Amino acid sequence: MSKFGPIAVWLACATSAYAEAPAKEKEVWITIGTDALSPVRTSLKGQGLTLATPTFEKGGVAVLRVSESQVEKLSGAMHSALNRCAGFIAHDSEAEAMAAVEAANAPRSVNTTLASYTLNNGATVNALLGEIQEINIRNTINSLSTNWTNRYYNVQNGADASTWLKNQWTTLAAGRSDIKVEFFTHSWKQSSVIATIQGTTLPNEVVVIGGHLDSINQSNPTTGVAPGADDDASGVASVTEIFRVAVAKGYKPARTVKFMAYAGEEVGLYGSKAIANSFKNSAVNVVGVMQLDMTNYKGSSYHFGIVSDNTNAQLNAFTKSLITTYQPELKDPYIDISCGYGCSDHASWHAAGYPATMPFEATMTTDNPKIHTANDTLSFTAGSASNSVKFAKLGASFLAELAKGATTGITPPSDGGGSSATIATYDSTYKAPRCAAVGTGCDSGTLLSGRATVGPEKSAPNTINSSCADGIKGTYFTDESNERIKVSTADGTNLAAGKTVTVEATVFAYSTSTDKLDLYYSASVTSPSWKLIGTYSPPAKGQTTISATYALPTGSVQAVRARFRYNGSEVACGAGDYTDHDDLIFAVQ
Repeated sequence: MSKFGPIAVWLACATSAYAEAPAKEKEVWITIGTDALSPVRTSLKGQGLTLATPTFEKGGVAVLRVSESQVEKLSGAMHSALNRCAGFIAHDSEAEAMAAVEAANAPRSVNTTLASYTLNNGATVNALLGEIQEINIRNTINSLSTNWTNRYYNVQNGADASTWLKNQWTTLAAGRSDIKVEFFTHSWKQSSVIATIQGTTLPNEVVVIGGHLDSINQSNPTTGVAPGADDDASGVASVTEIFRVAVAKGYKPARTVKFMAYAGEEVGLYGSKAIANSFKNSAVNVVGVMQLDMTNYKGSSYHFGIVSDNTNAQLNAFTKSLITTYQPELKDPYIDISCGYGCSDHASWHAAGYPATMPFEATMTTDNPKIHTANDTLSFTAGSASNSVKFAKLGASFLAELAKGATTGITPPSDGGGSSATIATYDSTYKAPRCAAVGTGCDSGTLLSGRATVGPEKSAPNTINSSCADGIKGTYFTDESNERIKVSTADGTNLAAGKTVTVEATVFAYSTSTDKLDLYYSASVTSPSWKLIGTYSPPAKGQTTISATYALPTGSVQAVRARFRYNGSEVACGAGDYTDHDDLIFAVQ
């Protein structure tokens, strides 16, 4: 995580001995939050130093002119007075600083058409989550933190780390023609690395997931030992694992996805700023950015700190819903935190007008105390990357729910480029997912994911009036479960009596021979009479979608039932240790 403003010199996060300043020092302009002026001024006064008077203030941001040697003391004062290191940005000229103040106070112009932040792609999310492995994240952290003395942005080590990562991502891409791995080169030695998976149906809309590649030792930036295991090898390793599982599961996003490892974050967000501004100048439509900066140290009881400043409120709400939906086992899942002025790469995207979110490993007062030192090693987290696993899972759910699309064998959700089926909501009267209004289709979304107490199924058993219970044995995403049901017309018109409809059931199959899916329909929900559509064997193990067609009978509120079972026989409701029953209710005109 950056503890520095965007200047080409090193800014230490804590006070330390440093060389005497040259006779004629360069002066820089800084922008700083006005809330920090008084406590920082008091802290500097205690050191016999005076903070310059602002030349301009507007909207909570002030402009000051300071010498480069004062910048280091200012960073230490920010840390001692406010328990944070960020809080100011340095500029090369007064004009640049004034422009930054005006930009901070201008109405936010979002250079994107915001996507609909909806959750309806649970089958794809769960396919990705089931593939994430701690050992892979740990191995990447270990490689990045031990192969080089440091990964400072303007030394050969930093450049070599970029080359290594590009080679790793190229190998993971497995030769897929829709994936490209490349450098984004800069004027300094280290390059940023970008892996792109081309979108299938919405390729001009872009989703970004990133972390920063560089590391720094605050006492000696260029040659000091800076493993940067947590800051930010952990974030890059989490991004790498998300990319790996996407390829391993044959994921094809509807929107284009870009995985990024930024150069030069520690000296002022250099790499991300260059990329974000490049995208802005080229009018790239980025619909959402997630920054993963420090993921492997749990500093508080909360699993995620959701940064509320310099981020997008709508995207933050979406991120929180991803946590509670796909990692419901986490107690104290998140807390809102304020990160400060320019504290990580999300701020670059925010400044460029793009919606960004940043989940952090702790609060700002309980973060990893070893960062920016030689002791930021994997051993400080007991040699484990277990804390990063939940960040990789969050990033994977962000990927699948924002970029949409599907993994191999799963039908994409409606807003990923398919038909516009209505997403069902849980009906507390009928006790099952329901689409109350007539539409072209009805989709259970994530409401059916899991089985009984096996997996995250909400409001189980999700059968009309809770009339048919599920089996409770087995392990989620190892044994049988029905994940999703969708009903839609073949011709794209509204659901109506006599229309031919397609029923799609997404299941997780243990076996292609002993597992069976029974599909039923009922013309009435108040007095269900289940008619068998057919019995089907899954075409593959793991997550897959089975579809069938039938003609809608007469009835204003109808339902379909998916009964996925291990052995047994055809029956609308029956016992079975691994049997999952799910209903979907929908309106018919």
